[in-house]
Amino acid sequence: VSSSTLLAVLLALSVGCVQSEDAQPTYGVDVSYPMHYHKASTNYAWLPWNTDPNVPTPEEYEGMPVQPLGDKQTFYEDLIQGCYEFYGKKGKRCLDTENDRIGMTLRQPKGMYNYTKLGYTKIRAPESVFNLIKEFWDKNKGKEKLENWGAGNTYTNHWDAPTYMLSVENEHLDGGGYVLKQHIWNAARDTISAWTGQQLAECSLYGIRIYKEGAVLAPHVDRLPLVSSAIINVDQDVDEPWPLEVIGHDGIAVNITMKPGDLVLYESHSIIHGRQFPLKGRFMANVFVHFEPIGAVGDPIYIDPDLPGYIIKGSDEEKNWRRQNPDGYRLVEGKFTTGSTTAHDAAGRGDHLEVKRILGEIPHYVNHRDINGWMPLHEAVRKGHVETVAVLLEHGADINARTQSKGRGADGGSALWWAEHIHGKDHPLVEFMKKNGAQLFAPGEGNHEL
Repeated sequence: VSSSTLLAVLLALSVGCVQSEDAQPTYGVDVSYPMHYHKASTNYAWLPWNTDPNVPTPEEYEGMPVQPLGDKQTFYEDLIQGCYEFYGKKGKRCLDTENDRIGMTLRQPKGMYNYTKLGYTKIRAPESVFNLIKEFWDKNKGKEKLENWGAGNTYTNHWDAPTYMLSVENEHLDGGGYVLKQHIWNAARDTISAWTGQQLAECSLYGIRIYKEGAVLAPHVDRLPLVSSAIINVDQDVDEPWPLEVIGHDGIAVNITMKPGDLVLYESHSIIHGRQFPLKGRFMANVFVHFEPIGAVGDPIYIDPDLPGYIIKGSDEEKNWRRQNPDGYRLVEGKFTTGSTTAHDAAGRGDHLEVKRILGEIPHYVNHRDINGWMPLHEAVRKGHVETVAVLLEHGADINARTQSKGRGADGGSALWWAEHIHGKDHPLVEFMKKNGAQLFAPGEGNHEL
């Protein structure tokens, strides 16, 4: 059974796992927290018109969803008042943030193309990558730093429950830095790509964020270009589950519980998501990974300079986006995470027969660099495909080619360096490459290509 088939089975099963967690009242927006409007429902389930069909519904409650969760409006008002008091003279910014948050949750999802039926699912993170993250966490726990939030930011109640960051990018931390970050990028990209059927460009990777007791994360949609996303639960010490509430494409709220090693995939540009029930326990630690889609898997990558492909033309969100982007569209940092040729794509899948066919027709693709400075060889190495690497070498691939650093020549890791760091020194691919004359150059070291 292929890895892609196994992943598809896991994803199908995971949808059922998420939906089985719905031992909760059925509700939608503006019940657990204000989302489309500035007030949570006060149409309590015990009110007479909700218990007796003969009692008419008062006009002010017409169309208001039934509230099965209690007085959520007072909870919300108290939370925002806490922000207002904490920031003093800048307290008005709390209201400005709320106006922006609620405006986005109402407007943005209606103007988005979606790539999955429900918009979210939960699976287990790939064990090899989770082990790396957990090892980093175990070595550095206690070195986290207070996370800074802008004045008036209401996305977390940081004035009552500060959040902390332990950055996987921090090279001064044991095990932190580029290699760990790239492992997380690759695992998340491959998983989300299989789920959405889209090729993906990197946008944002941050964490480990640590939430403390009493923390609340306001329900929101992510700002563009954050479209296809993942949350990895690294660790937690909680007295009861701290659920991630999502409003699916079907309009129904589901509270997803997570344990260490769980990975939630969600279309963050259109799925309203948050943790609006205060955390009961000591902490929860998460990593967040975000991409934007750049075309269906298997299709040539084409970036329309006028408008991102995930925005519906003629929508209010298109108008909003154009006001904010008068110069048109370009990828964040201009970076692809997949190859820019069909040879890159086939090599990344390990399809050595397709690579052979492509290079027979377009020989110069063999050493063609994408915007990241990656060649098809690097894509094949990343996946650990010996047969694909062999085909590329037969067609003239440079076995010592290096990836490219930002704004510089090709002084990133050599193909052998990537093979060892991704798969380990004992992997068959490493032995094969050494037999074929591969040399090891770490990023920034020796023999730079210009």
